[in-house]
Amino acid sequence: MSYFWHEPYWLPRNVTWPEVPSKFADLLVPIYLAIPLVIIRIIWESTVGVTYLYFRTNAYASRKNITLLGCMWEHMTGGFASLSRAKKILECFWRFSYYTFAFLYGLYVMIDASWLYDVKQCWIGYPFHPVPNTIWWYYMIETGFYYSLLIGSYFDVRRSDFWQLMVHHVITIFLLSSSWTINFVRVGTLILLSHDVSDVFLEGGKLVRYDAHNKNMTNFMFVLFFTSWVLTRLIYYPFVVIRSAVTEAAALIQPDYVIWDMGLSPPYAPRLIVFALIALFFLHIFWTFIILRIAIRTTTGGQAKDVRSDSDSDYDEEEMARRERTRLLKKKKNKVSPVTDHDDSDEEEEAKADGKARHRRAPRKE
Repeated sequence: MSYFWHEPYWLPRNVTWPEVPSKFADLLVPIYLAIPLVIIRIIWESTVGVTYLYFRTNAYASRKNITLLGCMWEHMTGGFASLSRAKKILECFWRFSYYTFAFLYGLYVMIDASWLYDVKQCWIGYPFHPVPNTIWWYYMIETGFYYSLLIGSYFDVRRSDFWQLMVHHVITIFLLSSSWTINFVRVGTLILLSHDVSDVFLEGGKLVRYDAHNKNMTNFMFVLFFTSWVLTRLIYYPFVVIRSAVTEAAALIQPDYVIWDMGLSPPYAPRLIVFALIALFFLHIFWTFIILRIAIRTTTGGQAKDVRSDSDSDYDEEEMARRERTRLLKKKKNKVSPVTDHDDSDEEEEAKADGKARHRRAPRKE
């Protein structure tokens, strides 16, 4: 392990681990936070989320006798691992709640940060940047959240891009952990803040769509999401963050350092982080193609759908089963009329018979 943690592999020349303000041991905190975050999620979904569903959507329409407290108790005692339509909406509600909190908290802790307005400050004075307590908690909570997403993937509804999403979570955890280890914290906060913006609009748009299926409002939210996606993930992220990391960081990290050195001269860690940033950008491009498919469908008269489950059905098996039962009941009711309506039904049958007789072809006269 002493060979693995050899300073020249990780840090600029003549810098030792005790001099780095961010400590590797702190990365145990997000792992410890993952389980509490999952528990908080279940409680939040079971209380605030279920209340929202109960009064604002038709997720429980097929179960007219269930009470609000019954819905809460059911979700808290196992409904969080079901495959119901309510479950899918509650997942969206949790992510919307978290990303809104994370974005607002990120703005609060970074509003006075110099590197928010000048990306070059991420590299000037590296690796001796101090880490304030607010930034420390911001980093720990965000990293713990992505650990909790990996845990939650075992009982969440699987979407069409499940494996791409898992790769995204793993890359994000790697980036956050490695950037913390070598004190690339400043650039890490920029990535977190810029990524949370579009996620707020994404999850908010899906909630609007589930809420009475308001087509115009859903499409408006989709426009907000797509605009924020393009500005943050396709413009700001590659042309500001990645560009600065590739063209400015090397000389400020170490005067003779070359990011694209195929001989892999030390330090190795900054180079790997830059490569991971680029890999994350390719995932953004993959999702952009999916989003464009949704945009084309929307402009041709359709309604914007979940950009991460384009091929998934809007309703799950439970909802489809409810619709099928309703259809069969209506069919049965049409076949078997009440006793009081016998006379009317007889008249209707006679009228149908007369109509058929009129349309029946008359025999040809010889």
